[in-house]
This record gives sequence, C-alpha cells and structure tokens, in this order.
Amino acid sequence: MQLRIFEWFSQTKQDGARSTAKDRMRNMLTHDRLELPAGRLESLEEELVAVVSRYFELDKDTTQFDLQQYERRASLIANFRLLRSKC
Repeated sequence: MQLRIFEWFSQTKQDGARSTAKDRMRNMLTHDRLELPAGRLESLEEELVAVVSRYFELDKDTTQFDLQQYERRASLIANFRLLRSKC
C-alpha cells in the first residue's frame, strides 16, 4: 500500500486538478510529520513576508511557499518576486 502511495506521488503527467490535489496531500503529510500546530505554517509565511518586505518591495500576488519532504528531512521553499530594494 505504501509503495502505491509513493508511486502516485512520483507520477510525472498530471492535469491541473490532480496536480493541485497531490500538492495539497503532500503538504498535509509533511505538515503532519513535522507536528506543526494548526496555523503555525501560515503564521511563519506571514512573518517571512513581513521580514523580506522590510528590505524589498514584493509582488505579494506571486509569492509562493512550498513545503517539501525528502526522506526524513523537510524543506520550506519561499519564492519572492522582488520588485526593488528599499535600501
């Protein structure tokens, strides 16, 4: 059963809805394994935006966060589109 779930996550061709559902499931599993309380990840994302916004003007509509897990390690990937420096 676990192998099928892994295979499902590693498929390469996906339609939009399937891809979105897969990403949500992956985030839920990673969130669960990290034992983050509800709302903690959203709070972290807001804080990161606030800190980066002190130094750069951001395009907040394109800001993205992705929580990924590789083996037993997790990564939070933040993608900020920087419009200009505030320095």
